[in-house]
Amino acid sequence: MRILAVLLIALALGGGGAQASAAPLEKVTIVLPSETPTMHPLTESNFIGTITWRWAYDTLVSAETGSGKIAPWLAVKWEKLGPAETKFWLRKDAKFGDGTPVTAAAVKYSFDTIVAPETKSRQAAYFRDYKGIEVLDDHTFIWRSKGPDNGLMTRISTWGLIVNPKTKGKELAIFAQTSHGSGPYVLKTWEKANRMVFEANPGWWGKAKHPDMPKTVILRRIVEPTTRVKALLAGEVDIMSGVPPHLIEQVRANPKKAVAAVPGIRLMYLNYSHGIGPLADRNVMLAINHAVDFEKIRKTILGGLAEPMGQLYHPWTYAGYDPKRKWYPYDPEKAKALMKASKFPQGFKVTVYTAIGRYPGDKETCEAIPGMLKPIGIDATCKPMNYPLYTKLRRAYIDDKTKDTYKKREPALFYQGYGNSASDPALIMRAFVGCKGAWSYYCDKELDAVIDKAARLSDEKAQDAAFGKITDTFKERVLITPFFRIHDVYAYDKRLNFTARHDEKIYPWEITAK
Repeated sequence: MRILAVLLIALALGGGGAQASAAPLEKVTIVLPSETPTMHPLTESNFIGTITWRWAYDTLVSAETGSGKIAPWLAVKWEKLGPAETKFWLRKDAKFGDGTPVTAAAVKYSFDTIVAPETKSRQAAYFRDYKGIEVLDDHTFIWRSKGPDNGLMTRISTWGLIVNPKTKGKELAIFAQTSHGSGPYVLKTWEKANRMVFEANPGWWGKAKHPDMPKTVILRRIVEPTTRVKALLAGEVDIMSGVPPHLIEQVRANPKKAVAAVPGIRLMYLNYSHGIGPLADRNVMLAINHAVDFEKIRKTILGGLAEPMGQLYHPWTYAGYDPKRKWYPYDPEKAKALMKASKFPQGFKVTVYTAIGRYPGDKETCEAIPGMLKPIGIDATCKPMNYPLYTKLRRAYIDDKTKDTYKKREPALFYQGYGNSASDPALIMRAFVGCKGAWSYYCDKELDAVIDKAARLSDEKAQDAAFGKITDTFKERVLITPFFRIHDVYAYDKRLNFTARHDEKIYPWEITAK
């Protein structure tokens, strides 16, 4: 099923459309649970990065707030010349922070940087089908793919931000000192693990459309959600994301604050260190899936602010999504029978890892899983940790997966989220199970080829069916266990006009004073 735009059902907790503002805001302070590992927008795959990179760097196209419709941004128009070729026309008034014009050569430089082996970009897997860019003149170019690419426009609405070519050969440290893009804001200061300060870019091409955008945007990093709520209620911050269900009423009780919730794109899931000890046994994997009560977690820990998921695709994904799909049902008796039939009938020990405060209910869900696995003989321990440490551990497993040392590691389960804000089914499949996937503990070159073939189908119906079959493969092999798709819950000061988006992004230039 192909759903290009879905009605965003904002739960009647707050939020509203754009309104005429009284005067430009001098400052708005936004708090997030973490920070981006870098302000270089071409090297990492990081959801906090996809939020903050857009403040200082531009994409070629953008997804509209409210509808999710792909709209012009740096590119004012485009034309599909064939299944694997698209011609783009750039706006002529866009400039980088140093006054250098944004040109087709800068676009080519940015995408070539992502796929260059020496960059070692974690976004390279998203652009496996990128063949190259032919520059026609300063404001016109042809994008060429290795085959048909129906997901190009959604992908480049999130990934592949345009960077000033003058940064070529420079140390990554310069990206922490200031920004090198053409976006609405310029990075002024960054106190690591504390705050970032952005100032409005006086030369931004979109200033006329957003004359009342805040002059200064401060980004605070506060890991604990209760501390974020306290900061909001105390007036220290203006907007926060990830309001825990049990704190929503506390925020709503404050007459100066509001809450907005919208069904989002982030899938919460359980991943596995595939092939290590008991996690190489399919009966064990199936037992885990039948032993975990996803619905209980959804209703209790998340207060119902999540949608059940039987797949990895969300409704905005351009191919493969089927709302009728179901995952393995909660069935503890079947889970016990599967464990008895496995090579580990006496059970085993395993650690469940997650980040603290990164996603709604992450720590609490991690703590709930061991109790659900204990009746089937699995002695699980929850080990939550701060996100940088979690990322370091996770990547150690991933980087070892093709080495002899991998199977000597302890078996591990990883509870985390993935947003797929580019709405690309190939992207999420490659990320989760691709041999070079940024989040993959699995490698099957034949499956990689199946994903590549599906991504390059030009017929939409055939492509939809192909990605559906890949989901069947995921389920059969128990590669990933989808839990649910969470709602994005924001709290904000009522003096602001703020609209919650479905894709987790926050666009400060759209925030105005009432």
